[in-house]
Amino acid sequence: MIDLHNHVHYNHIPLWDFDVHLSDSQKSEEGGYTNRYQWGNNWDYGPSITWMKTNIQSTYRWDMASEQMKYAEVQAVSGGVTAMQGSPSSGTQAWDSILSRNVELYNFGQDGISTCAVCGAADDDYTGSHLISQSEAGTLNAWFVHLSEGVDQSSKDEFDALWSKNLIMDETIVIHGTALDSSQFSKMASVNSELVWSPLSNLLLYGDTTDVVAADQAGVSISISPDWGPSGSKNNLHELKVADMWNTNNLGGHFSNYELVEMVTCNPADATGWTPFVGRIKADLYADLVVIDTFHEDPYRNLIEAIDADVALTVVQGKAVFGDVDLMQQLQGDDWEYVNGTGFQKAVDVTSLTEVDGSQTFAEIEAGLAMAMRHEFDDMKANWVEFNGDSDEEINAWLNTTFDGDYKDNVNRLKNLTLDPIFTSGDDRYFDVINRSTHANYHIDLTKLYDNYYTVEMENGDRINVNVQLPDDNTNTGNNNNNGGNTNNGGDTTTLPGPTDNNTVDDDDDMFADQPDDQFIDEAEADEATKNQLKLILLIIVIALLFGLYVVSRGDDDDLLNSQTTVIDKIWDDEDVNESSSDSDGKDDSIDIKDKVASAMKSSGLSAVRLFTAIDQTNDGYVSRREIRTAVNTLLKDSVKVSDIDAMLDTFDANGDGVISLDEFLTVMEKHQPKQFVPVLPDLKPPPK
Repeated sequence: MIDLHNHVHYNHIPLWDFDVHLSDSQKSEEGGYTNRYQWGNNWDYGPSITWMKTNIQSTYRWDMASEQMKYAEVQAVSGGVTAMQGSPSSGTQAWDSILSRNVELYNFGQDGISTCAVCGAADDDYTGSHLISQSEAGTLNAWFVHLSEGVDQSSKDEFDALWSKNLIMDETIVIHGTALDSSQFSKMASVNSELVWSPLSNLLLYGDTTDVVAADQAGVSISISPDWGPSGSKNNLHELKVADMWNTNNLGGHFSNYELVEMVTCNPADATGWTPFVGRIKADLYADLVVIDTFHEDPYRNLIEAIDADVALTVVQGKAVFGDVDLMQQLQGDDWEYVNGTGFQKAVDVTSLTEVDGSQTFAEIEAGLAMAMRHEFDDMKANWVEFNGDSDEEINAWLNTTFDGDYKDNVNRLKNLTLDPIFTSGDDRYFDVINRSTHANYHIDLTKLYDNYYTVEMENGDRINVNVQLPDDNTNTGNNNNNGGNTNNGGDTTTLPGPTDNNTVDDDDDMFADQPDDQFIDEAEADEATKNQLKLILLIIVIALLFGLYVVSRGDDDDLLNSQTTVIDKIWDDEDVNESSSDSDGKDDSIDIKDKVASAMKSSGLSAVRLFTAIDQTNDGYVSRREIRTAVNTLLKDSVKVSDIDAMLDTFDANGDGVISLDEFLTVMEKHQPKQFVPVLPDLKPPPK
């Protein structure tokens, strides 16, 4: 499942238990807030949310930013979420390539991601010209914008402001859109803009949620995401249940089970431009998967009704990161640890010795965050750099003036809060906060959420008295016959799998036929001379990379190969290279670079396998465009154009999946380099996808 909107660095904070601080005349009809600019002024927002985030992440205080992100990602993968949007942009080395994917970072090289959380895109002085330029150049993959989050006219007007600036585009992903109407959704559909729906957060903050039926009828693609921990579900698995209840009780079952599941799988993948990579179970796509215990004949209903204990396995990039203990033992050996729920245990693997702070265990992360959330005086005194040997009296005086918030009464209001549990099952406080919110329960009885989905008889994490007769795996005809048989009070009664419309996928069709060409160069239009020129530059870059890696690791004599003078000389005698470009100017520039690199490389060298491993920053067995661009640009900077790099990558990327496998890399290297430079590995198989 893909979470297309979150604020991940807040997801250690439990559900916010607040009173709406406005006068009755200022509140929404339901008794909540009317727009997103109001609740941040609640006097409890600082003590319960801002301070709990800032103190955890500040290097002068708890300095646990990476621990917090890992914890949030464990919470995500525990619900089968394989990718999340909304990660911070700094301090990423310890978490950006483990556990769940991060849309902005761990993303198949789709780096053209922009996010506007509080950028004021609707303000008069905001033009967004950089986004329009990126869109026209084909370098913008997605623009996530908080828009029209609220239920008042000012929220509604935000959309019109962006529409007038031409900022509602194909790449625009509207987050919330709570105030939008049919005409505005029609405008979104006309440019293929997408919508993210976060029903629980909308209800808890405003008392109402997005008109997703109007969006659907207009033709807008919808994705479901939880928004964030302080007012949303812990992950997509649980947000699905709120969406399902709303669909059944308030929308007359407008969406089928299949369509709801689309909103957490293929819809967000398509919206982000990840259709060639994930979002479906299909040959040649990456293995980003969640496995759910079977207890229902309809697989889509099975996912909607699944709770924490039902998540048998979460796989990201072909690696098991979370799941049942027995499965993790089989797949990960002893590289896992327990995560305890109420009446069940799961296993998670958060360690990666190739990452910054990669040896931290989940137990250490959880204990450290729980300690920090308590804000106990002795712990702060021992850990906060800001105190720097101050006396207790000085520390208390500082706390009283720094953390009195909007009260301004010189009273320390730091809170002792419980770390938000990983699992929803057994989190009594979570359901209590939802049940007591009068405005959240104005249009729907959310007190039934627990009874409808979470009162399941289990023994050691397994449902009891389950007797499922699965139908034959017939070809999906695209019909939905609504045979009933589903007694769950929280959802619709559709039991047959399959979509309810005619948008079926034929296995013989090329589902990626509309996939855009490379965003920098169209090789179909390049002449043969240009291709040969690029091959020449490719070899130069490879050698440059080898030199750069040698500089970093030249102390490791065991890793260096012998007789490199002969190797370097033979590289430039390669027949294909000598036949390269007819463009003399470009060739001369390339030879200049070649001479510099070759001269420096006379006494050094590294194997192609080691080179590949060094470029593969995420250690996933594949080199993305971002990884090789980073390596090349670090060494050569302006010597080689980005367009050249991208075109050369196509030389390596034989199967056109957007990444380079080790097999693909060795094939090209062996073609252009002598055997003693590139070791041939016996029975080499590509890494699992």
